[in-house]
Amino acid sequence: MGIQFVSVKCPECGAALNIEEGREQIFCSYCGTKIMVHNDNEHIYRHIDEAGIKQAETERIVKMKQMELAEKKRLASEKMTKTKIKISLILAVVGILMMSLGYLAGSATGDSDSGFYMISMIGFFPLMGAAYIWLFSKDKEDEDDFEDKAKVPSSISDYQSKNYSAIEAMLSSAGFTNIKCVPLNDLSTGWIKKPDTVESITINGHEVTSGGRKFPRDSAVVISYHSFSRR
Repeated sequence: MGIQFVSVKCPECGAALNIEEGREQIFCSYCGTKIMVHNDNEHIYRHIDEAGIKQAETERIVKMKQMELAEKKRLASEKMTKTKIKISLILAVVGILMMSLGYLAGSATGDSDSGFYMISMIGFFPLMGAAYIWLFSKDKEDEDDFEDKAKVPSSISDYQSKNYSAIEAMLSSAGFTNIKCVPLNDLSTGWIKKPDTVESITINGHEVTSGGRKFPRDSAVVISYHSFSRR
């Protein structure tokens, strides 16, 4: 029994092709398109864009890596902030103690040229050091904006009393581009909590309650708001 062939048309370039009956896929001999054959009776064809699929997967992996890097940088920044607070407090306490004790000891001696006054003056330098740590780190944070970031506006601080659309507009104006508003469908009367008021704001899975922090502009922003339940 001879081999039976079926005539099909390439969905990409339109070329007429002959394939063996029963085959599930072929490659177009003219343009190289991979054609999947489904339903032997109707001969439905589907063009598989493998390059597009691979590109989308690569972009997804890159995006995940970028989010992981941003999270690591955020954690490192928080750790650095805690360290700065500790060092600044230590310097401030040392400076205040030196100034206070030096002045009191110098006054007790009754000698205006007492060396204790020098200790009091030296205590001024730790205080300067504490101030310098904050001023210098602030400048470095401002300069460290080589990434495309958006800053959470301070106007969202009382977000739970505001309409979700107003918060969405604030975040959009601040530069965030990936904002999603999610109704909770948790209200039946609207007496205790008003419909359309915000319940929570999360950015990349982290709850945000006040302004100031910076995130990549395309971070996943989710605004959850109260709404009447659907029946």
